[in-house]
Amino acid sequence: MSILSSIKSCFRLLYLRKKFPASVIYSGVSLDRFSVLGHYSVLFKDVALIKSSLGAFSYVQSSSVICNAEIGKFCSIASNVYIGLGSHPMHMVSTSPVFYDNSQPLPKFMVFEKLFSDELPRTIIGSDVWIGHGVIIKAGVSIGVGAVIGAGSVVTKDIAPYAIAAGNPCRPIKFRFSEDIVNHLLLSKWWARNDNEIMKLSRFFVDPIKFIDSLES
Repeated sequence: MSILSSIKSCFRLLYLRKKFPASVIYSGVSLDRFSVLGHYSVLFKDVALIKSSLGAFSYVQSSSVICNAEIGKFCSIASNVYIGLGSHPMHMVSTSPVFYDNSQPLPKFMVFEKLFSDELPRTIIGSDVWIGHGVIIKAGVSIGVGAVIGAGSVVTKDIAPYAIAAGNPCRPIKFRFSEDIVNHLLLSKWWARNDNEIMKLSRFFVDPIKFIDSLES
């Protein structure tokens, strides 16, 4: 990296830290002007956020790329995760952008206009979701609150709340809790409460049943 590039990177990092003072942002992070960070969120080294929002208390580990996604609070996203990446047309003779999109950063094109819209559908990741290392999530997928996605999975379809899912393609293996507990947790919407309320409830988090009882009492 040249001295000029290093200086630009430092200024960009300082700008992001000033813009989101309650978040922790490491070096190499790329964050476009359409993206938003919730308080106490963390972006580790070389993370890229494009047209996305990251909820409070959530973190994204190094070298992950998130595009056009809405991520809830208290999410744990591991390294090398790819969420909402672009697609290529499969109905045309070729899938190469050379033949359909002259706006791409390529040196030579065979067309003079954009012939295929690659606008991505919004990907929705609920609160308290844990996404393992190396997961790939197709654009437009919805992952429910409290779900767990195993490392290396390729998610092409929606995942239900509190499901543990893995594989390629990713499929539910089991649920974290019984149906009754899941329903109570979803009804509680604990993640949507203010920080002080969650702090008071946090001592019950080790036991879901006690947590539910504390809400009902």
